Amino acid sequence: MTYTAPLTAEQAERLGEDVGRIVAFTARALNQEWPHLGVERLVESFTRPVVLEVTTARYLKALESGAKPGEAAGEAGAALIRDWADARLRAREETAGRDATG
Repeated sequence: MTYTAPLTAEQAERLGEDVGRIVAFTARALNQEWPHLGVERLVESFTRPVVLEVTTARYLKALESGAKPGEAAGEAGAALIRDWADARLRAREETAGRDATG
């Protein structure tokens, strides 16, 4: 589907479904690789408003750049994994720093 600004009701519904699939597939992929990461916990992390906004923007940008929908979804999902991993690493470093000084 092609998206235009402003989105029609149909486009908004479809975009929500597309981003929902990106989030779900990304959570399942991480859970398959690391089963101790619960799918529910990952979905909860990935459905925070700021995360959904960034994922949506990345997906739309990839589509606008000429990527096919599957490719755009893959790019947005891969970026979501990178962001999540970076955030986890930062949190661990901060926790380790507090433990060392505490």
